[in-house]
Amino acid sequence: MIKNFKFDKGWKILIYFDIILPAILFVLAFLSGFPFLAKIFHSYEIFIVNPIPGFTSLEGIIGLAYHLGIIIYTLIKRDFMDLLFCIIITLAVAAFFWFGVNYLIIRPLNFSSL
Repeated sequence: MIKNFKFDKGWKILIYFDIILPAILFVLAFLSGFPFLAKIFHSYEIFIVNPIPGFTSLEGIIGLAYHLGIIIYTLIKRDFMDLLFCIIITLAVAAFFWFGVNYLIIRPLNFSSL
């Protein structure tokens, strides 16, 4: 099943970069307790995944660009089911950051170096 998996749909790319990769980073940071991994997870979430741009702090610019890029790509391909899934994922991720859920998730991580 894994061998047959292809990134042929925009929603698959969004799931990978917005959910799977951050989940792996979180689990590694949580289980290891290394502050370095916790900082990598937090930075990845804030600067790469976040689709809400904060131009003064440079947060979310990459996230906005790649979310919009994938949505535009699905429009060009005229794959409207893929477009719908991409928009739903983007809105869910935006809500995740808008309501500050990301700060609830990072609480158990160790950010201090002892």
